[in-house]
Amino acid sequence: MCAKQWNEEIKIDGVTYPADQLNRKQDAELLTKILVRRSNSNREKPNKSSYVINVNAEWGAGKTYFVKRWAEDLKHEHPVVYIDAWSNDFMDSPIITVLAEIQEQLLETIDKSHLTQAKRKSFKNIGISVLPKILAALVKRYGGFDIEDLFVDENSDTCTSPSTQNNKSLDLSAAMEAMTTQAFKEHSDYKKGVKELKGTIKELVKYSIEKPKGGLQATARDYPAFIFIDELDRCRPTYAVEMLEAIKHIFDIEGLVIVVSTHTEELQHTIKALYGNDFNADNYLRRFFDTKYHLDVGISASLLEANCDFTVLDNNYLEQKSILLFPLLSQGDDIKRQLSSLISEISNWQNLAPRSAIQLADRLLTSIELIGEEKTVDILVLLVLLCLYMLNKPQYDYMCSIFDEQRFEINPRVTDLKLSSKQLNLPKYLKEMLFAAEKLDGINQLLKLESYEKASLMNLKINFSDIDLLTYFLSFQSVLNRSDKAIKPGYMHTFGYDGRGAIHDYQLLEAQMTFFGLSSFTANDYLNLIGLTSKFADS
Repeated sequence: MCAKQWNEEIKIDGVTYPADQLNRKQDAELLTKILVRRSNSNREKPNKSSYVINVNAEWGAGKTYFVKRWAEDLKHEHPVVYIDAWSNDFMDSPIITVLAEIQEQLLETIDKSHLTQAKRKSFKNIGISVLPKILAALVKRYGGFDIEDLFVDENSDTCTSPSTQNNKSLDLSAAMEAMTTQAFKEHSDYKKGVKELKGTIKELVKYSIEKPKGGLQATARDYPAFIFIDELDRCRPTYAVEMLEAIKHIFDIEGLVIVVSTHTEELQHTIKALYGNDFNADNYLRRFFDTKYHLDVGISASLLEANCDFTVLDNNYLEQKSILLFPLLSQGDDIKRQLSSLISEISNWQNLAPRSAIQLADRLLTSIELIGEEKTVDILVLLVLLCLYMLNKPQYDYMCSIFDEQRFEINPRVTDLKLSSKQLNLPKYLKEMLFAAEKLDGINQLLKLESYEKASLMNLKINFSDIDLLTYFLSFQSVLNRSDKAIKPGYMHTFGYDGRGAIHDYQLLEAQMTFFGLSSFTANDYLNLIGLTSKFADS
């Protein structure tokens, strides 16, 4: 049995996962190398222990995808257990959850012909004999005894309370002695129970390595065993904390690597919900993790194309409906490539997680389906506004307050959008626009130039080196606000260019926007289009 390559689609537990588009294979290989070495080093130390790592990334950054594919890779060389903590937090005890998954998943990898009947029973009933003692010791709060339990009539099976003992006085010394004896007994039972449980788990791991079943025999399996605990940050506060305590005290077993996948900041909030806002959750978590690893997130065009339905751009749909997505004037695969690249740039600019970027792309593609025939829409403006609508509503509301047919302004002193803080490689898109514009003769445009004016406009080839997103929006504002929207002979004078000397980037951009009919799609049209997409629920 061979492991699937990361650049291939894979099915895990009945769910199909796409090929790796975030270069997670590199993260997996690096972590495997380091964790195997550190775990083996721990096994050689006098004070043997497991090795616990926190894999951290924001919600929607692909943690579950990463740990599931990584776990699937590791299964061919190491025992592996994957636990979805969130789907099990209805259970009273996370210890039972972990034990049940270890028993089920590791036992499945063993060639049972090598197991005696007694051993099979031991593995199948892992923890049953000692679990009550462990649970009792963990949840018991010493000092919370019912005082009546300390007065047991030696000649009776029932307890007698102080109120029923007419001639018996309360002997505090005897009570304290009984209390201490009970505490020591429970502590001793707990230690013996944990030791017995650890021994059984170690033996189960050993059999999984040395006596593997079926196709696993073709590979050389070795220590450590990997236990993945996913989605802990989504669990109930009590369950999350008890899981961490169990990892620290119950499953601290040599030869185990425990990978806890979380959005660590959210996990800290979960812990504070239990202990109070002033509680130092960061220091608390340091007790449980030997190290942390942060998954870097970068959105690529290929990631979006692998996870979103771009078929609306296929089969010349835009050309048939005479729709232009300015400044992406290409058709077919070219416009798909340009649009996915633009969405990825906007997503990285706003530091979106992959899941949010995919949702943004889906909403944008839905909006394209809703555009009426013979329309030109500035896809860059629509994309930025849609991004704010979904992920920065206060900023979107501010934009809407100044975004109407009479007035559209961006005041960089007021807005926190910081449109000019990053170049989104707009010159690339605008230069590609000029190149593509020469091939658009067959597209039915609402607005047309005289042939000599079109030739003059097309011959103005400059670099757009001064165009950033702020300048772009201001040019867009100028076109929307222009009272005379008809294109007339000599219209280049409208932009302050008389055909002599150099033309500024923004002047040519405004001329291009006007030529391709952006003014025919009003400010309210953009807002209404965004509103319509909100009726489609995000996946």
